[in-house]
Amino acid sequence: MKFKVKSVAENILFASNIFILFLVFFQEKVVLPNWLQAVGRMHPMFLHFPIVILLIAMFMEFFRFRPQNISQEHYRNFSSNFLLLGSLSASVTVIMGLMLSKESGYTGDTVFWHKWTGIGIVFIASFVYWYRNEKWYKESLAKISALITAVCLMIAGHLGANITHGEDFIFAPLMSHKAEEMVSIDKAEVFAHVIKPILEKKCQSCHNPEKAKGGLLLDTPENILKGGKTGKLFLAGKPNESLILQRIHLPEEDKKHMPVAGKPQLSKIETDLIYWWIKSGAVFNKKVLQLSEKDTLRILAAKILVPVEKEEEHYDFASADEKTIEKLSNNYRVIYPLAQESPALEATFYNKTQYSSKALEELLELKKQVVELNLNKMPVKDADLKTIAQFENLRTLNLNFTDINGEGLSHLTNLKFLKSLSVSGTKVSLKSIQALKAIKSLREVFVWSTGLSVTDIAQLQKQSGSQMAFIAGYKDDGKSPMKLNTPIVLNKTMVFSDTMHLVLKHPIPGVEIRYTLDGSNPDSVKSPVFRKELVLNQTTLFKAKAYKKSWYGSDSIVYNFYKVRINLTV
Repeated sequence: MKFKVKSVAENILFASNIFILFLVFFQEKVVLPNWLQAVGRMHPMFLHFPIVILLIAMFMEFFRFRPQNISQEHYRNFSSNFLLLGSLSASVTVIMGLMLSKESGYTGDTVFWHKWTGIGIVFIASFVYWYRNEKWYKESLAKISALITAVCLMIAGHLGANITHGEDFIFAPLMSHKAEEMVSIDKAEVFAHVIKPILEKKCQSCHNPEKAKGGLLLDTPENILKGGKTGKLFLAGKPNESLILQRIHLPEEDKKHMPVAGKPQLSKIETDLIYWWIKSGAVFNKKVLQLSEKDTLRILAAKILVPVEKEEEHYDFASADEKTIEKLSNNYRVIYPLAQESPALEATFYNKTQYSSKALEELLELKKQVVELNLNKMPVKDADLKTIAQFENLRTLNLNFTDINGEGLSHLTNLKFLKSLSVSGTKVSLKSIQALKAIKSLREVFVWSTGLSVTDIAQLQKQSGSQMAFIAGYKDDGKSPMKLNTPIVLNKTMVFSDTMHLVLKHPIPGVEIRYTLDGSNPDSVKSPVFRKELVLNQTTLFKAKAYKKSWYGSDSIVYNFYKVRINLTV
C-alpha cells in the first residue's frame, strides 16, 4: 500500500475509533438525518467484508513471529496492510451498526452483546495494528490478540444472524436431529400448541425481544395483545378487521406484506388457523377438545396435531421440501402433514375425472414422506399398484371403490410398514387377497362389499390368525344409503381484489350442492342451491354440502375467501 494512501487510511481508522466512542457515549442524544439512517441499513450488507479480511489478517498475525515469516519483508508488509484494511472496514461496519441500532425494535441482550463484541473487534484490531512493532509486543501477545479477535468475530456473527433470522439460526441444522415435543390432540391447547408454533416459525424472526419490527413483540400473550406501533394485531371475534390477516393477504411483493418477501410464508392451513382462532375470540388458555366437534378451528387443529392413537408413532426420514409439497398440491390432490412438525404426509385424491396414473407417479417425489394414501373412488388400475409399492413408508392405503381386481396386490408385499389396507367395493378375489399374507406388518384389511363370500372371509381370517383382521362390516344390499363425498372448489386462490367467480363441482352426477354465507351449516331445504358459479365481492365465509336422493348428505366444506384491502394506513 502506497505511503500516502496508507497514511490517509491510518488517519481515518483513528478518527473512526474516536467517532465510535462518541456514538457509544452519546447514543441517546444523537439524532440521525434520514440519509444516515439509510447508511446504517447497509450494515448487514457490508459486514461480511471485514469478517473475511480480519480472519486472514489475524491468521497471519498468529504466525507472524515464526523465523521464516519475521524475516520476510513481503510477509510483514502484506500482513500489516491486511490488518489495516480489516480494522478500517470493521470500524465502518460498527459505525453503520450503531446508526442502525438507533431505529426502534433493536433491544435486548442479543443486540447488546452483538454491539459490544463488534466494538471490541475494532479496538483490539486497531490496538494490534498500532502497537505490533513495539519492542514489548511479543509473540504471546500476538497470538492472544489474534485468538480473541477470531472468537469475537464468530460470536458477533452468530448473534447478528440471530437478530436477522431468529434465535439459533446458525446452529439450528445441527440440532434438527432432536425430536421436538409432539403433543396429542387430547392434551393440546389452542394457542400454546397450534397458534404459537406458527408465530414462532413464521413471524418471530422479526418480532422478538431482540428485534421488534414496528414495535411488535410476539413472544408472550401480553405482548401479542399489546400490539405494535400501528395498533392492535387483531380484534377478537373480527378476523376480517384484524391487521395481521390484512397484512398476510397482501401481495408478497408489497412492502407491508407479512412475513416479508424472502422469508418462509404461511401456508393456507396456517392462515386459516389464525383466522378461526381470532374468529373464536382469540382465547389463550383453551384446550382443543373444549371446542365443539364441529368447530372449524378444532377440525383444522386436528390436521396438524398428533391423534391420540398415533402419539407414539416416530419416523426416521427427513421432512419434504415445502416447495415440493406446494407444487404437488392442487384442487384434486391434497397433501397434508399428519401432525405439526411431523415429516409424515397424507395424500388424498379427489374427482375421478381428474385422476390419472401420471398424477400418482408425480407424487413419487414424496415417496419417503407419504405414509397415508387415500385413493377412494378413483379409477385406479392394478398396474397402478406397482407405483404405489414405491411409497416405501406407507402405513395406510385406501383403495375403496377403485377399479382394481386384485391381480396387482402382490406388488404391495414390499411395503414393510403397511398396517391398514382398504379394498371395499372392488372386485378382488380370494386368491389375490391371500397374497397379502406376505406383508408381516399388515394388521387390518377392509373387504366389505367385495366379491368375497362370508366363507371366503372366514377362511382368510383362519389362515391369518391374530396377525391380521379382515373387516366385512358392511354389505351393500342396494337399499342402504351411502354418504356422498364433499363438493370440490375449482378456484386456485382464496384471495381476490375486486370480485371472485366461485366455481364448484361434484364427481357424482345429479348431486345438488347447497351453501351458506353467514357461517351457518347448509341444509337440504332452506339453503340456496349452487348453480354454475357464485360471484363474491367481499370477504366471505363459505360453507357447502352435497345432497342427493337415496344418499346421505356429505360433510360440509368450509372456505374463507378474502378480499384484499390494499389501502392500508400505517
